[in-house]
Formats: sequence, C-alpha cells, structure tokens
Amino acid sequence: MKVNNFQDHIRLVHSGKEYFETLKNILQAARYCIHLQTYIFEEDETGKEVAEILIQKAKAGVKVYVLVDDFGSKELSKKFKQNLLAQGVQIRSFSPFQIFRLRFGRRLHQKIVVSDMKFALIGGINIANKYVGIGRKEWLDYAVLLEGEIVRQCFWICQQFWNKKYSRDVFIQSKHIFLLQQDFFRGKKEIAKAYREAIAKAQNEIWIVASYFLPNKSLRKLLISKTKQGVRIKILLSAISDVQFFKKATEYLYAELEKAGIQIYEYLPSVVHGKVMLVDDTWATVGSYNLNAISEYMSVEMNVATTDSNFIETLRKDLQKTFTDESVLVQHAYKKRNLFTRFYFWLIRFVLKLAIRFLRKNRQSYLRE
Repeated sequence: MKVNNFQDHIRLVHSGKEYFETLKNILQAARYCIHLQTYIFEEDETGKEVAEILIQKAKAGVKVYVLVDDFGSKELSKKFKQNLLAQGVQIRSFSPFQIFRLRFGRRLHQKIVVSDMKFALIGGINIANKYVGIGRKEWLDYAVLLEGEIVRQCFWICQQFWNKKYSRDVFIQSKHIFLLQQDFFRGKKEIAKAYREAIAKAQNEIWIVASYFLPNKSLRKLLISKTKQGVRIKILLSAISDVQFFKKATEYLYAELEKAGIQIYEYLPSVVHGKVMLVDDTWATVGSYNLNAISEYMSVEMNVATTDSNFIETLRKDLQKTFTDESVLVQHAYKKRNLFTRFYFWLIRFVLKLAIRFLRKNRQSYLRE
C-alpha cells in the first residue's frame, strides 16, 4: 500500500451537458495516455463526437485505449470500430456475447475514463445521446471527477482490464476518497460490502438513488431493521423506465418497504439511471453499481466512496432538490402489488438464480476476459 502525500480532490458531476463537457475537457487535456472503459458506447451524435476527440488525440501521439462491453455496445458497427483502429485508437470488446454457447456474462458495467494519471471520471453514465439530453430530458445520473494521486490507482485498474492480467491491486491510501470494485469472478465484493456496512452504521438517515432496484431479501431486512431503530430512509426510483418488466418487479417491493416506514419517491422528468447513497452526512458513494443480483454477481462495477465534507454537503443539497422539486412520494403502495408485479418479481428472481448458478460453475473461463 502506498501512502498518498498529495491532496486528492473529488467533484460531483451530473449527467447532461455537465458530464460531457467535463469528459471532453479531460480528454483534450491528455498528453500521454487515455483509458476509456464503458458498458454502452453508441454510434450516435454523442458517440461520434467522443470518437472524433479520441482520434484527434491518437493522431497527436496519445496512447488511447477503449474497452467496451460486447453486449452493452453490441450496436457498434464493425465499420465504426475499424475506423477507430485505422486512426490509431485501440478498441476491443469485453467478454464476447454468445447465445448458443451460453457465454452471456461477465459484463463490463463500470464507466471510467482516466487521462494521464491526472484526471479520472467515474460514475454510471454511458456514451450515448440519452445521457446528454439531445431532443429530450437527459437521464438522471451522476459521476465524480477525481484529481490527485488516487488517479494512479484508477489507471492501474484500467490497465489490468485492458491487458487481461489481474495482479494484486496497488492501493493508494487516501484520507477521504476510496475506490470500490465489484467483480465476483475475482473475489471483489467491495461495493456490496461497503453498502451493507454503511447502512448498518447509519444513525439518522439514508438517501438512495437507484435504477433497476431489486435488492435481495437480506438487504431489505437490513434496511427495514434500520427504520425500526429510527433511521429515516428515502429511496428515489424511476417513474419512467426503459425496462418496464424490471420496473414492475420493483413495484412489487413498494408495499413491503412503505409498510416498514421507508419512503419511496419516483422521479418524474426522465429515466433514473443513477446509483448513489448518502448516509448521515458523513459517507457517500457514486458509481455504476445497481442494488440487484446482476451487479452483485454478474458485472464488473466501480464506485467511489468518500467522507469529504464539502462533497457530501453538495450532494445532500442536490438530492434534497431532486427529491423535493422533481419527484413524487409514493403513497398507498399496496395498490401497485398485483398479479403482474408478483409474476415479474418471481420470474426475474428465478432467472437470476439460474444464471448465477451457471456462472459460478464456469467462473474460471470468464476470468480470461
């Protein structure tokens, strides 16, 4: 473990123009090396604009490495990839997706950009128009911009995935910023553990922003137990969903949570894609990790946790505004529990259990990706 003798900085970044302006700025600032790893890279206006910047940097002598998930970025054309390669951008797909040979996991779900070991941008935001807000309200999502010595650790993590060589992590000890990884196949369970520990230690309140929210029974029990101890819990979910059957499964849980005293809010302007938790104004996390079995067992995820008081104050004010001004409190949640929500809930649970069992049996083959 290396001791960090430099001041690390963390800043909250929102989806929309703010995120993509920040992304373009740190890409343009690169002089030596860029790592970009993401689940979705779409061949739309946003994707083409980012690709053009990467090409320009490659032509200027910057080493550019792009790693995209094979399933999440399945719409990327061969022509698009070949053009990037021809212009000097190194791009490849993570874990080729196959149906008949059942090679459907492990998925690269982390979203991270590292520029010259100077800047790192980490969160839940993919490279696509819907996160910018072209022609419609951008999806609600978050990222953090990191500066300082901790960016070296971000770089080393990206290098491991690019080179397919997973060695012992070199940790940078920071006073208030912590990188968390989730990768079941490599025994990385840091994000799931951090969520549970932070919830267990909560004394006053917990704020959660979640997409594709389907926590397992033990996590729901933990949340419910905290309300019995007097902890106030507020969860922001999406009123508008891009995956309707998953939303219906989530709605099956509303009644159980509301009965326990947990407040469920639905965000109205657009889809919620953010993954955030704030506990007691002392600890917060932002990243790509969803509170469901897919993120816990089947995906490569990265979150940033922090105890930085300035960041937490900014995040709290932001969440208060979003919950109050742009969302509605769900009441009489029992009305959402019906045969359809019950069916989707149990169906998804059943499919995920089968998938996880299969992946455990084939764990070693996925570590080669």
